Amino acid sequence: MKTLIKIGATLVILTACFQAGRYYFNNFQFEDAAQQRLLFETRASDTEVVGIMLQLANEYALPLQADNVSVRMVGQDRIVEMEYTENVPLIPGVFTYPWKFTPRASTRMLSGISGPSR
Repeated sequence: MKTLIKIGATLVILTACFQAGRYYFNNFQFEDAAQQRLLFETRASDTEVVGIMLQLANEYALPLQADNVSVRMVGQDRIVEMEYTENVPLIPGVFTYPWKFTPRASTRMLSGISGPSR
C-alpha cells in the first residue's frame, strides 16, 4: 500500500512539473521572439511596438493586453516590459494555479546611424 501511495505522489509531482515546464517554456519562447522583433524593429514608434508585442502574444496564444505592455526609454535603451497571468493546470482537472509571467525585452537604439529608408 505504501508503494502505491509513493507512486501516486510521484506521478502527481511529475505531472505538475511537466505542466509548469510547458507554460514556462512557452513564455521563454515568447520572450525570445519579442527580443528578436524588437531588435529588428528599431524605427517603430512606442505604439507600434505595443502592437507588435500583442501580435506576437496572439501567435503564442498568450492573454496579453495592451494595458500590460510598457515601453520606455532609459538612455539609449528601449525597454519593453509585459505582464500577463496564465491559469496553469498543474494537475489537470483538479488544481489550476494562476501564474503571473513578466517577460521583458530591450534593445539599444543607436543614434547617428542611418539605415535604409522606408
